[in-house]
Amino acid sequence: LQSQGKVIEAWARTCESVVTHPGLIEQLKSENFDAAFGESYDSCGAVVFHLAGIEKWAVTESIAIKDGSFYVSQTPGNPSYVPSLMAGSSDKMDFFERLSNAMSYAFIDFFMEQHYPLMEEYVRQTFPNIPNMKEILATNSLVFLNSEPLVDFPKITSARVIDIGGISVSSEHKPLNSTWSDILDLRPNTMLLSFGTVARAHSMPEEYKQTIRETFRKFPDVTFIWKYERPDHRISEGIPNLVESTWVPQRDMLHDPRLTAFITHCGQGSTTESIDAGIPLIVIPVMADQLRNAHQVERNGIGLRLEKSDLAGGNKLENAIREILHNDSYRKKAKKVREMIADRPFPMKEIFVMNMEFLAKHGPLRQLDHYGRHLNFFQYYLVDVIGFVVLIA
Repeated sequence: LQSQGKVIEAWARTCESVVTHPGLIEQLKSENFDAAFGESYDSCGAVVFHLAGIEKWAVTESIAIKDGSFYVSQTPGNPSYVPSLMAGSSDKMDFFERLSNAMSYAFIDFFMEQHYPLMEEYVRQTFPNIPNMKEILATNSLVFLNSEPLVDFPKITSARVIDIGGISVSSEHKPLNSTWSDILDLRPNTMLLSFGTVARAHSMPEEYKQTIRETFRKFPDVTFIWKYERPDHRISEGIPNLVESTWVPQRDMLHDPRLTAFITHCGQGSTTESIDAGIPLIVIPVMADQLRNAHQVERNGIGLRLEKSDLAGGNKLENAIREILHNDSYRKKAKKVREMIADRPFPMKEIFVMNMEFLAKHGPLRQLDHYGRHLNFFQYYLVDVIGFVVLIA
């Protein structure tokens, strides 16, 4: 909670510096924008839109689900079967998983509730008449989620919430250069291992690295490419089939038919790129939404999910690699999902542009608001009605 508090204060101070930047708000007002869109997680975009008098605006999320914050999406959370952003479960949950999922929803709500008053405090030092954050956030017209409905967990939604997962993935990819192409030609199978740009591979516990090294050594007919940031560690030393590199052309490599599988931390970007390429996955989530993404991969049968603790020893990574090598169902399902996404009636970019143009022309679309956001918990979930029925029964 202490670290979260520092994040909240950093957001608030950053927003204060943005809205008090000399001449910024006046300049934005003079531009007479038709519409706007911005991330809601730190909420500063909503404040800027309000101060600039932009009534037609939309929320864009870099994540696949908007936990809690009912006043933002006006779509109720469903902790009984829709995994939270940081949930460690799939949509089929036992009692304790549902309890944990509900607590995750509640924590994110609590986190945001702590964020808003501090944001208001800092901004009101310059703009004392600004409404509270909930009121400002509730004025959005549309919510765009980074969710691919053909892969994500099904959820109850509304007309104002629009999935645009994969919008950032380019359809273009280049052939690998001769250096990388020669590496993929070394053996019948090639697997790429990358934990992204935030979680540094060189910082993982030594026992994790050792498990990975010893596992790779057991597959002499497979070339493993490991994106590893510290060449001085010599992580590949003594392992002929392990190639280390501080950088790899990930997107181009994922689309190369010689790549057998991708071992990934299951970040949103890497997961989306992998699905677009139709490549089987072995996912080892590290934190945050990666846990949820990993369960999506497993649920769709396009890969295998491991816990990061599985790297502490044992043979789970070895078993997963063997399963991917000898069971073609993962590749077939990955290709099928890729084909479905490619054949959808409207590309995600087109969906986004059409809806923003509609908002600019006809907004702020208050017709899409529903009265449920004005009800308290007991009214919304009919707790008062159920209690009354129980009393008179």
